[in-house]
Amino acid sequence: MSKTHQEIIEETVLGLLQKLGFEAVVEVVPQEGTLGAFFCKARVERDQNFLIGQYGANLAAVQHLVRVMLRKKTEERLNVIVDVNDYFSEKKTLLEKEAGKAAEEALRDNISVALRPMLPYERKIIHSFLFENPKIMTESVGQGDERKIMVSPKPESEPLEVA
Repeated sequence: MSKTHQEIIEETVLGLLQKLGFEAVVEVVPQEGTLGAFFCKARVERDQNFLIGQYGANLAAVQHLVRVMLRKKTEERLNVIVDVNDYFSEKKTLLEKEAGKAAEEALRDNISVALRPMLPYERKIIHSFLFENPKIMTESVGQGDERKIMVSPKPESEPLEVA
Protein backbone atom coordinates (compact mmCIF):
# COMPACT_ATOMS: atom_id res chain seq x y z
CA MET A 1 0.00 0.00 0.00
CA SER A 2 1.48 3.35 -0.99
CA LYS A 3 1.59 6.22 1.47
CA THR A 4 -0.05 9.61 0.97
CA HIS A 5 2.03 12.76 0.62
CA GLN A 6 0.88 13.79 4.09
CA GLU A 7 2.13 10.52 5.61
CA ILE A 8 5.48 10.78 3.81
CA ILE A 9 5.95 14.40 4.98
CA GLU A 10 4.98 13.54 8.56
CA GLU A 11 7.41 10.60 8.69
CA THR A 12 10.20 12.67 7.14
CA VAL A 13 9.83 15.63 9.51
CA LEU A 14 9.36 13.44 12.59
CA GLY A 15 12.37 11.30 11.64
CA LEU A 16 14.61 14.31 11.03
CA LEU A 17 13.62 16.00 14.30
CA GLN A 18 14.23 12.76 16.23
CA LYS A 19 17.67 12.36 14.63
CA LEU A 20 18.42 15.95 15.69
CA GLY A 21 17.46 15.01 19.26
CA PHE A 22 14.01 16.63 19.50
CA GLU A 23 10.81 15.01 20.67
CA ALA A 24 7.93 16.31 18.58
CA VAL A 25 4.31 15.82 17.63
CA VAL A 26 3.79 16.51 13.92
CA GLU A 27 0.62 17.31 11.99
CA VAL A 28 0.53 17.85 8.22
CA VAL A 29 -2.36 19.55 6.41
CA PRO A 30 -2.72 20.46 2.72
CA GLN A 31 -2.74 24.18 1.94
CA GLU A 32 -6.07 25.19 0.47
CA GLY A 33 -6.12 26.04 -3.21
CA THR A 34 -2.55 24.90 -3.89
CA LEU A 35 -1.81 21.46 -5.29
CA GLY A 36 1.28 19.81 -3.76
CA ALA A 37 1.58 22.39 -0.98
CA PHE A 38 1.48 21.35 2.66
CA PHE A 39 1.76 23.01 6.05
CA CYS A 40 3.56 20.95 8.68
CA LYS A 41 3.02 21.95 12.32
CA ALA A 42 5.47 20.52 14.83
CA ARG A 43 5.05 20.83 18.60
CA VAL A 44 8.32 20.64 20.52
CA GLU A 45 8.30 20.85 24.32
CA ARG A 46 12.02 21.11 25.10
CA ASP A 47 14.88 23.11 23.55
CA GLN A 48 12.64 24.77 20.97
CA ASN A 49 14.93 27.82 20.88
CA PHE A 50 17.83 25.67 19.62
CA LEU A 51 15.62 24.19 16.92
CA ILE A 52 14.27 27.58 15.81
CA GLY A 53 17.62 29.42 16.06
CA GLN A 54 18.30 33.13 15.83
CA TYR A 55 15.68 34.79 13.58
CA GLY A 56 14.47 31.31 12.58
CA ALA A 57 17.71 30.45 10.76
CA ASN A 58 17.90 26.86 12.11
CA LEU A 59 14.25 26.26 11.33
CA ALA A 60 14.79 27.55 7.77
CA ALA A 61 17.66 25.05 7.45
CA VAL A 62 15.44 22.23 8.74
CA GLN A 63 12.80 23.20 6.19
CA HIS A 64 15.42 23.08 3.41
CA LEU A 65 16.59 19.63 4.57
CA VAL A 66 13.00 18.37 4.61
CA ARG A 67 12.46 19.55 1.02
CA VAL A 68 15.69 17.86 -0.13
CA MET A 69 14.72 14.62 1.64
CA LEU A 70 11.23 14.70 0.11
CA ARG A 71 12.66 15.10 -3.41
CA LYS A 72 14.42 11.77 -2.92
CA LYS A 73 11.25 10.07 -1.64
CA THR A 74 8.62 11.31 -4.11
CA GLU A 75 8.39 11.86 -7.84
CA GLU A 76 6.48 15.11 -7.39
CA ARG A 77 7.95 18.34 -6.13
CA LEU A 78 6.17 19.11 -2.87
CA ASN A 79 6.09 22.56 -1.31
CA VAL A 80 6.24 22.15 2.47
CA ILE A 81 6.33 24.78 5.17
CA VAL A 82 7.61 23.42 8.47
CA ASP A 83 6.53 25.44 11.50
CA VAL A 84 7.66 24.76 15.05
CA ASN A 85 5.44 25.96 17.91
CA ASP A 86 3.77 28.48 15.54
CA TYR A 87 7.05 30.41 15.10
CA PHE A 88 6.52 31.05 11.37
CA SER A 89 2.84 31.94 11.79
CA GLU A 90 3.65 34.55 14.43
CA LYS A 91 6.69 35.75 12.47
CA LYS A 92 4.56 36.18 9.32
CA THR A 93 2.10 38.38 11.24
CA LEU A 94 4.95 40.55 12.59
CA LEU A 95 6.61 40.84 9.17
CA GLU A 96 3.32 41.87 7.55
CA LYS A 97 2.86 44.59 10.20
CA GLU A 98 6.42 45.80 9.57
CA ALA A 99 5.78 45.82 5.82
CA GLY A 100 2.52 47.72 6.26
CA LYS A 101 4.23 50.43 8.33
CA ALA A 102 7.01 50.77 5.76
CA ALA A 103 4.44 51.07 2.95
CA GLU A 104 2.52 53.75 4.86
CA GLU A 105 5.74 55.71 5.47
CA ALA A 106 6.81 55.37 1.83
CA LEU A 107 3.46 56.68 0.57
CA ARG A 108 3.09 59.40 3.22
CA ASP A 109 6.59 60.86 2.74
CA ASN A 110 7.05 59.79 -0.92
CA ILE A 111 10.37 58.08 -0.11
CA SER A 112 11.95 54.63 -0.32
CA VAL A 113 12.06 52.87 3.03
CA ALA A 114 14.79 50.31 3.76
CA LEU A 115 13.84 47.39 5.99
CA ARG A 116 16.40 45.57 8.13
CA PRO A 117 18.42 42.74 6.56
CA MET A 118 16.32 39.57 6.38
CA LEU A 119 16.51 35.87 5.59
CA PRO A 120 15.19 34.81 2.17
CA TYR A 121 11.92 33.40 3.53
CA GLU A 122 11.28 36.68 5.41
CA ARG A 123 11.85 38.73 2.25
CA LYS A 124 9.49 36.44 0.34
CA ILE A 125 6.74 37.07 2.91
CA ILE A 126 7.20 40.85 2.59
CA HIS A 127 7.31 40.81 -1.23
CA SER A 128 4.16 38.64 -1.38
CA PHE A 129 2.30 40.78 1.16
CA LEU A 130 3.11 44.12 -0.50
CA PHE A 131 2.54 42.76 -4.02
CA GLU A 132 -1.19 43.19 -3.32
CA ASN A 133 -0.74 46.97 -2.91
CA PRO A 134 -0.99 48.66 -6.34
CA LYS A 135 0.71 51.85 -5.05
CA ILE A 136 3.84 50.12 -3.68
CA MET A 137 6.81 48.34 -5.24
CA THR A 138 9.47 46.28 -3.48
CA GLU A 139 13.03 45.41 -4.39
CA SER A 140 15.65 43.26 -2.66
CA VAL A 141 19.04 44.99 -2.46
CA GLY A 142 22.40 44.11 -0.98
CA GLN A 143 24.40 40.90 -0.77
CA GLY A 144 24.35 37.86 1.53
CA ASP A 145 23.49 38.54 5.16
CA GLU A 146 22.99 42.25 4.40
CA ARG A 147 20.24 41.66 1.79
CA LYS A 148 17.16 43.72 2.58
CA ILE A 149 14.01 45.09 0.99
CA MET A 150 13.42 48.63 -0.24
CA VAL A 151 9.75 49.64 -0.11
CA SER A 152 8.93 52.49 -2.50
CA PRO A 153 5.90 54.25 -3.93
CA LYS A 154 5.25 53.21 -7.53
CA PRO A 155 5.97 56.02 -9.95
CA GLU A 156 2.82 57.68 -11.24
CA SER A 157 2.23 56.41 -14.74
CA GLU A 158 1.43 58.89 -17.46
CA PRO A 159 -2.13 58.66 -18.76
CA LEU A 160 -2.28 57.01 -22.15
CA GLU A 161 -3.36 59.28 -24.97
CA VAL A 162 -5.90 57.78 -27.29
CA ALA A 163 -5.26 58.63 -30.96
